[in-house]
Amino acid sequence: MKKLFILLISLCINANLFAQERVTGTEINGGNIGESVIEAAIKAQTVRLSADSSGKRFDGIGLVNGGGATSVLLKDYPEPQRSQIMDLVYKPMFGGSVSVLLVEIPGDGNSTQGSMPAHSHYKGDDNYSRGYMWWVLREAKKRNPLLSLDATAWSAPAWVKHYWSQDMADYYVAWLYGLRCIYGIELDAIGCHNERGCNYDFAKVLRRTMDNRGFKNVKLHGFDNWGKSKMDFLKDMQADNELRDALYAVSAHTFSEIHMTKEQRAMAEAMGKPIWNTEEHIYKKGFDCLISIVKAFNDNYIVSGATRIINWYDIAGVYPLEPYSCDPTTVLAREPWSGHYEVREALWGYAHYGQFTQIGWHYVDDGCMVLKGGGSMVTLRNPQTGDYSIIVETKEARKTQTVRVIPDGGLKDGSLCVWYSDAKQQFVRLEDIPLKDDAYNITLKPDAVYSFSTTTGQQKGSFSVIPDSKPFPIPYADDFDSYGQASKWGYLPHYTADIIGCFELVERPGHDGQCIRQTVGEHTLSWAPEWHPLYDTR
Repeated sequence: MKKLFILLISLCINANLFAQERVTGTEINGGNIGESVIEAAIKAQTVRLSADSSGKRFDGIGLVNGGGATSVLLKDYPEPQRSQIMDLVYKPMFGGSVSVLLVEIPGDGNSTQGSMPAHSHYKGDDNYSRGYMWWVLREAKKRNPLLSLDATAWSAPAWVKHYWSQDMADYYVAWLYGLRCIYGIELDAIGCHNERGCNYDFAKVLRRTMDNRGFKNVKLHGFDNWGKSKMDFLKDMQADNELRDALYAVSAHTFSEIHMTKEQRAMAEAMGKPIWNTEEHIYKKGFDCLISIVKAFNDNYIVSGATRIINWYDIAGVYPLEPYSCDPTTVLAREPWSGHYEVREALWGYAHYGQFTQIGWHYVDDGCMVLKGGGSMVTLRNPQTGDYSIIVETKEARKTQTVRVIPDGGLKDGSLCVWYSDAKQQFVRLEDIPLKDDAYNITLKPDAVYSFSTTTGQQKGSFSVIPDSKPFPIPYADDFDSYGQASKWGYLPHYTADIIGCFELVERPGHDGQCIRQTVGEHTLSWAPEWHPLYDTR
């Protein structure tokens, strides 16, 4: 017993020595060498990792741009601040480093924080310069050519008449055409519609329309609903061969609130369909938002089998009086007149996944679990190189715990880099953990996030100077003549935010300059409630 006691103390000391913080030199993992650490060592959980372990293909983590005019003010930012904001979210190995971007296909209707201009206000009116979504897609893809692009519609112009129609399928395909032919961008996936039920015939019509017009490679997913009945269509899909062939992936929202059941997972897997969460909701602040994002990413796979998880939404380029103008975004960008923006803790929750994984990696199921001491871990590996990453959150842990990780054949040898976040500091690098006696002893502090990886190149990107915040410059005037060619601005004047329809820069009736005019003549198929006119009473 005496020898065993000495051995346990030796293991505890080694585990804590490996977890010293590189930045400040203070011990943040493991606490004091004493009774609590010995207890943690005794209760250590052993995890064996193998390249042969079963695990689904990882389809990425990411963000939604849209579901409202979420970037309406971002478009007006001066350089270099506008590029800095995009770098922080989309540039690989810098900030959030997300691997998926899902955008709203604009449709003139209110879809939460206002409307974005459709490429076709009326049938036959195709203009692929309207609005700023083209710019968002181009800039994001420029930063990361491997970024997977997804899209769906919230609202639609009045001429479509019905969401589930051939006209709507044509509307989608025309947008895809503009994206390809004008901007040289290919969409990877598209949804049938956002949170408006299921229509099996429309899924088949949209699939056929895309196939017939040169978009066979665009993956169709459905049906992107939330609530208890969101996956009920799986039973019908089993008996409908054409529907099963039309949908590449089965998708829904908010698996953190309502999980996939075992029966639903089994049905999807039997049909060979990936499970995608195309809109997760984490409406929290500060570090609680960061750790909750990582917990949602972990739980989505462990519990529901989801291999693509996308959170709403990315960058808050909206006025503060709009609904959901702050939480749960990565960056606040609502002062284009000053150039001021604010990086939020949430950004680094994405970094804990985004800087350590890539689409095409595989989950290692033996390393995906709820931890005995509270929290969760997910392991992913690169099938080509043997690199792997372990992402851990301990939100529900109450004590320090130790996990002994034993990598088996097929995985890369060597030390693990360690990146750490808690309420005081986010995304800091700690000392690497060496492989000792063919294992890693990992000590985990409660209420923290860790990324362990054999990969390299991670960094906490930042910019040295962010302009000070300033109030809107009152009085303010715009004669709308200084824009020159209106199409270069997406036909949208600075600082305006449409609630419904589209106010565009157009030539004045007297041909003596430009004005703004409501260019949508009929009531749209709006997605959100028709808000009353918004104004600030302060």
